[in-house]
Amino acid sequence: MQDGVEAKQSNIPGAGVVYSNQEAWKLSDKSYLMKLGNGKYVDALHSPEVLARYINDCRGRRGGFNVYFDKRPQDGKAQVVALRDVQAGEELYVDYGRMYWLAYNLMHPESPVR
Repeated sequence: MQDGVEAKQSNIPGAGVVYSNQEAWKLSDKSYLMKLGNGKYVDALHSPEVLARYINDCRGRRGGFNVYFDKRPQDGKAQVVALRDVQAGEELYVDYGRMYWLAYNLMHPESPVR
């Protein structure tokens, strides 16, 4: 992260292309697809300028999650919010959630990530 951010603050907007449920499930690559709620999804696959797309899940890493996504379906986006003070240069980690990993493992049965 280039600039630090204090706990409960956000300076990284997360957005992309907004899809309905039906549109989202037709996508062949769901790598950057996030369910916002209220029948809306946002996909940052073709939006490299959306910095939130580079935030990884911390599975297997010490230190745990340091941000979460404040999902805003009415706005078609999710804000990244710090759970604690994050220092400049520190990598951001978020919990992708159980459903993400279930779907990932179904799509990538050869992957060692579980």
